[in-house]
Amino acid sequence: MLSKSVPAVLALTILCGATHAQVVINEVYENPPGSIDEYWEYIELYGYPGASLDGYLIALLKGGADLNGDGIPDRASEIDECFALDGYSIGSNGLFVLYNDILGFSFIPDLVAPGTTLGTFTHAHVPTIDTPGKLGNDDSSTYVLVRRRPADQPFGTSWRKDIDPDVNWDSRVDFGPPYQTWGKKLEPYQMVDDIAWSNNAGKEYVRSSQDEISDTPGYNPDGISRLAYRATNPGPQPRRADEEWVRGDVVSVPDNLYQAGRVHGPTGVNLTGFGLTPGHFNERGSVTQFRFVTGDINFDGVTNRLDHCLAVSLLGTTLDDEAEYVHDNGTKDDPSDDFVYTGWKWQGRAFNGVHALMHMDVNDGAGFTNADRVTQADVAAILAHICIADWNADGVVNTLDFIGYLNAFTGGDPCADVDGNGIVNTIDVLTFLNAFVGGC
Repeated sequence: MLSKSVPAVLALTILCGATHAQVVINEVYENPPGSIDEYWEYIELYGYPGASLDGYLIALLKGGADLNGDGIPDRASEIDECFALDGYSIGSNGLFVLYNDILGFSFIPDLVAPGTTLGTFTHAHVPTIDTPGKLGNDDSSTYVLVRRRPADQPFGTSWRKDIDPDVNWDSRVDFGPPYQTWGKKLEPYQMVDDIAWSNNAGKEYVRSSQDEISDTPGYNPDGISRLAYRATNPGPQPRRADEEWVRGDVVSVPDNLYQAGRVHGPTGVNLTGFGLTPGHFNERGSVTQFRFVTGDINFDGVTNRLDHCLAVSLLGTTLDDEAEYVHDNGTKDDPSDDFVYTGWKWQGRAFNGVHALMHMDVNDGAGFTNADRVTQADVAAILAHICIADWNADGVVNTLDFIGYLNAFTGGDPCADVDGNGIVNTIDVLTFLNAFVGGC
């Protein structure tokens, strides 16, 4: 039996790979200590160096409060702040920091690493009758990175500060009559990334509850720092967000260290001496933040045959693909008020997977520009980053892989196209056999 280890070869191929184009929320400093916390507030994104943020916006949705637990909000929900990111791009080091400058000064620009792109609250503020302010410190928080959203009057987009996104207070962004009146059309929006946490029994507005941090009894987090970006929750904590984010209270500025005993994070991570790091990756001591892996479009941390097979299924896909959905209006047992609508097909991790795949070959469009859809060249480019002989993606090459590939080939599985030309034929069998004999 032929049995060879795969990871060493994968490490070599990943290092000399193509680009990726994901963009995610990486860190948020919502409530720095002190009476004038505006000087320290910021929102940080991590993504592909140089990636344009045109068309994106990021918003903080506050979910109100139910202080006596009677189910009636004591404070209504609202879009607390909303920032358009047109004209900005991810920095050469993969980071973008949007900081609070409403008092005319901030400490943040002096703290960031070289290569970080900077933006300001006052410049990015979506025009409204109000001015930009500081990030709300109380009640539940949801940060959402949005790409496509309804265009509406009077400010060009209805995503803007001071409107109530959840009039009926059901933990869902309002959609359809009577809530989406002129000037307040929030859905359907294309969510690129979101994260939320609860405080004062308010509401959260993530697409999936897996991206809501579990309760932190006794305190409301001052900030959050991302250490991982996962397809699924690896456990043992109940939600994916719990295993991705450090969250806690902060002792003081300028060290911005999370307070011992009032900080939580991914399982098994020593958070002693860990703090917020504007314009730097979230790393202190033994803690290391994730990096996107070229070709890893299913976000399991490695690039392998499963990514190639997923890529094959996405051939021709664009970021603007649409799909039909049914909105149940919050009454699951009463279909009479349901309605069908057209929304964005790719959101969250699926969006970032498609985005990354589209950038596997950035010269596959007209005039050697990047095509606006997934091409065969993108799909083929993933093959340079995987061990195709490890067909079952278990990290070992053996006869099970050989049998698995033959079954796929004889069954006409499009994933059996391992030479990347878009056709499954005997040349693919020879390509696989050569890789199998070499053991990667």
